[in-house]
Formats: sequence, structure tokens, C-alpha cells
Amino acid sequence: MRSVIVRPRLIVALLAACLLAGCGSQPSRVGSAALVGDQAIPVSTVEQRFEAVVRDRPRLREQLEQQGREDELARQIAAFTVRQKLADVAAGRQNLHVSEQEVTEWVQQQGGPEAATEGTIFTPAEVRSVARSLLLMRELGSKHLSNTSVVFDYTSATSRAEAKRKAQRMARGPEQAAELIREDKAAGGSAGSGRELSAANSPSFAARTPLFAAEPGTVLAFPGPGQRSAGQWLVARITERHTGNGEGQSDTPSLGRQGAQLTQAFGARLLGLTAQRVGVELSPRYGVWDPLELTAAPEKGQTTGFRIPEGSSLS
Repeated sequence: MRSVIVRPRLIVALLAACLLAGCGSQPSRVGSAALVGDQAIPVSTVEQRFEAVVRDRPRLREQLEQQGREDELARQIAAFTVRQKLADVAAGRQNLHVSEQEVTEWVQQQGGPEAATEGTIFTPAEVRSVARSLLLMRELGSKHLSNTSVVFDYTSATSRAEAKRKAQRMARGPEQAAELIREDKAAGGSAGSGRELSAANSPSFAARTPLFAAEPGTVLAFPGPGQRSAGQWLVARITERHTGNGEGQSDTPSLGRQGAQLTQAFGARLLGLTAQRVGVELSPRYGVWDPLELTAAPEKGQTTGFRIPEGSSLS
């Protein structure tokens, strides 16, 4: 049998070629609008949705061009497509299901495909796909709204730059976080530790905040509800997160007619936890991923705020 001699230089060349070609199990960034964990969303998916919307509404493209908002529409479509993928991942991990009959009923409740997508970034042809994702988010929220709570240490900031500095400091560990809180409290600032929140006690707040969708050790910095223009920021380090298995849970009766909307909104928020666990990377052609609002922002300085997982740092 003839032996084959592989020279060291050839090995290096082959390894380099493999790396450049994206060999291995990692999804390819080439041609991807986004990577959600090990799953790629093709650019063609976003482009097809974009073209379908502007084709379905002839005046929309002209308006977008006049207002210079074509990129904005593409970002919105890319972001929702990522959220759909996150909903699928969360559903698979938690054994959540939505039947075709449930999808049909949802569409009928909205008045049919045309009414359900009027004024949205989707076409009637996509209504069932959109409905399925929204219903999965509702299932996720319904499963966890009544049994999720968090404990966190916090302080405040009056500007994005200050919030970023404090978030980076808190992310260095519990000692640094405690020291910062002591300093801010001594200076008369709003700061504290061991604050506990239950989603069930304030469902509407839970549906608006990312606090319930972060792993322990994560630092979050974002404007308070309705405070974005006022420059009031909350900087929080999640120390504990508790949730039951949610078996047998359904919409909390006290939510009344708003129950479905609140559980869907809370479920959408919880996708932030899935995104943190699996990772989301957005193609630069659509801007940057906003890990708090789970959307696409034009650039880093325009994200809602900051999310720093334990052991990480902001660039």
C-alpha cells in the first residue's frame, strides 16, 4: 500500500482554506441575514418578504423611497424574522405547540388575512406564519407569567454614557456592584439591593421590561418606562431568577380581556432569555441587534440599552 506524505505547509494551507470556507458545524455568515444559535436565516428570506410587502402595496415603495425609509422596513422584517426563529427555538425547548385550528381561529378573530395584516409589515399570504409565531409567544407567556420572579441589585443613571459605565462596572462581579450601590446611595441616588419582582403581581409591567428575561449575573441598563426622553436609566444586575415548570398554567383570570395581549407580550419579552442562551448575530446590512427590545437598530448607539451577560464586557 502506497503511503501518503502530508507536508506541514500543506496542512497549514488546508486548515486556512477550511477556516475561510467555514468548515465545521457553525452556520455560514455568508448569505445570512442573521444567525440564531446554530440556525441561519437567509438574506433571501428577508428580501422576499420585503418585495412581497412593497408589491402588495404599490404606493409603499414610493413612499419609502421619498422618506428614505427602505432600510427601516428591511430592519423591521429582519427583526421579526429573528423573533419568529426564537419563538420556534423556545417552543421546541419547552414542548409548546400551536395547532392549525388555533391559527385559523386567530386569523378569523382578526377579520381574515387582509384585515389581520392591514397596516403591518406583512402580506395576507404570510398571515398564518405570523399568527403561529404570535400564538407561540402567547403560549410561552401563559406558561410563565404566573410563576416567574427575579431578584436584582440596582442603581440609576441620567444618561446613556453614565448607564454604560455603571453597567460595565456592575458586570465585573457582585463586589463591584455592591460597592457602586453603596457609593450611589451615599450620594443620595436611587440604588438598592435584593429587590424582588413577581411577574404575576404586575403583568403589565412584566410585559414591558426585560428584567424577567435575563440569566442570573446579567447586567441590564435601559431607560425606565416612559423615561427615555427624560434621561432616567435603570442599571440592574440580576442575582436570582425563579420560574416553575408552568404545567397546567393558563391566562390568569384577573387579567380579564387583556389577558391574551399581556401573555403574548410577556412571552415576546421572554424570547430575550432564549436569545441570550443561544446567541443572535445580525448581518450588518440590517444594522445591529438590540438585545433588550429584540429588534434591529441602525447602529450601536441607537440600541435601547445594554445587556452584559456574566463574564462578558461591552466593546
